Amino acid sequence: MGTSFDAPWMHGGLRLTRAVMRALEADARARYGKDEEACGYLVGPASDALLCDEIVALPNLAARLHQIDPETFFRTARTFFAFEEKKLNDAVHRGRGAGRPVKVIYHSHLDAGAYFSATDAAVMSGGDPPAREGGPARLGPGPLWPLAFLVTSVRAGAEGPVVDEHKLFVWRDRSFVEAPFEIVD
Repeated sequence: MGTSFDAPWMHGGLRLTRAVMRALEADARARYGKDEEACGYLVGPASDALLCDEIVALPNLAARLHQIDPETFFRTARTFFAFEEKKLNDAVHRGRGAGRPVKVIYHSHLDAGAYFSATDAAVMSGGDPPAREGGPARLGPGPLWPLAFLVTSVRAGAEGPVVDEHKLFVWRDRSFVEAPFEIVD
């Protein structure tokens, strides 16, 4: 997809600015209110390979896909996310040329933990997602993009949606594994 598949951010250890995390959490809470997973990507300077200081939210197309073809896209936007891959491909290419590469794809889980599901892993590795709820998923050969993956858990709270967890995942030894990251000022 235009960037080295051995980019430093693919190994974890990322530093996400507090402003990025506030914006990401606001996106996750807002979309919780719309009953859909949030999704988008994080960008940062090429000169500081592990820093992410910008967020770009993307529309979650899962509801539209489910409406068009509920058999193939049996999950709704509440439990699935989809975006225009061309937009991400263009952003990856443009960011590399501008010295501000895309480093992370993010999405949220509603009323569930911040884990990388079998569906997430299959889709993001070019494999086969389940054909039905509870069906098997097949992992692909590796990430479709040279990126890390951040999952945010958002749940119902007494005064509105609450973000309770973030986890970063990277591709290592033919699977996605949790990796460290930190939030910085």
